[in-house]
Amino acid sequence: MKTATIKQPEMKILPILKKIINNPWVGVAVSLAIIIPSLYKILDDVTVLRIEYVLLAVFFPLYIKSLKKIFDQILDSSDDSFE
Repeated sequence: MKTATIKQPEMKILPILKKIINNPWVGVAVSLAIIIPSLYKILDDVTVLRIEYVLLAVFFPLYIKSLKKIFDQILDSSDDSFE
């Protein structure tokens, strides 16, 4: 009986999903896609407590974290170009 060394098709999805989740540009895009509509609803009537406040509290730090990661990558890569 031979042991199969072939990768299963469902195992290829995990590395792709990991790359997508760790990509800071995806974090910025998703955050902005949630933040901008939430701000429109909040600014429509500020006195009403809405679920958009929770969405804003969750996705704004994700947005800041993703931007920090992008800027860190830019600063790290610009140091290499001057050498």
